[in-house]
Amino acid sequence: MKTFTHKTLSIAIGLVAMLAIGGSVLAAGQSGTTLAGYKTIDICEVTPASSTVPAVWRYSGEISVWNEGAINTIGLKITDFIEYKTGNKWVKGYNMPVTPSDFGEITAGTTQETATVFRYTYEDDALPGTIRNNASITIMNHSGNLNKPFGPNPKATFFGVVLPCPKDIGCTYTIGYWGAKPGVIWPSDYDRNATFYSSPYTWGDILPNINEGGNSNGYYQLARQYIGAVLNQANGAPVPSGVQDTLDEAKTFFKTKTPADCPSASSCGRQKTLAGILDTYNNGLYEGGPAHCEE
Repeated sequence: MKTFTHKTLSIAIGLVAMLAIGGSVLAAGQSGTTLAGYKTIDICEVTPASSTVPAVWRYSGEISVWNEGAINTIGLKITDFIEYKTGNKWVKGYNMPVTPSDFGEITAGTTQETATVFRYTYEDDALPGTIRNNASITIMNHSGNLNKPFGPNPKATFFGVVLPCPKDIGCTYTIGYWGAKPGVIWPSDYDRNATFYSSPYTWGDILPNINEGGNSNGYYQLARQYIGAVLNQANGAPVPSGVQDTLDEAKTFFKTKTPADCPSASSCGRQKTLAGILDTYNNGLYEGGPAHCEE
């Protein structure tokens, strides 16, 4: 059986909550909190296989973690690893240790929009079969499970084709470029004056900054970043698999929902998470994605 060895690992931490909480044991009857997570995975080929060595792939993506409860987390721990499927069984391939305790706990009342985002990149031998990233996120004060590690277990499966890693091919513009910069021509497949799915506005109306319901409305937050991402894609920017999965989910949402389905700041949290992923892509910050264009 082949043993997989660690070659390269980099974890970049963004939007980090820095408030530390003392102590790890909660008194009986003390309230807990609710942790949630979302993640993506992308795979590309760094070097092709030869007659003597296997191909080297780059595994990358993002893990978003947020705290929907009323108190800060205690004892946050994330165990993240790449695994592959053989038969009906998932097998661990590469461990990717994360030490979130070095960066503090997750502040109460955060949402998908203001989540702590862990970006990962790992290069090693190609794995066989279906591949996914599996993140176990636990705290010691999760609601209903005080004083024992418990939390979400987000997974992301790679369904795309492994292609060579992009080398400065294409780039992305921000939504400000597409929506507000004078004289910018949209790709021919998209019309500023077309109605945006079931909303009462056009694509061009939404992008600058529709403020109906305030900036907390998850429908419009996602719509703006979705429009920017599909315009970047139509303009020639490569779209990693994790971003494409996010775009597909957003499109399905827009086909059946309207802005009225996100009436308050606490609603449509999932859509705010998707917006956050697309925001990093549009700003050229998505791990494994294209860089930001020089405007």
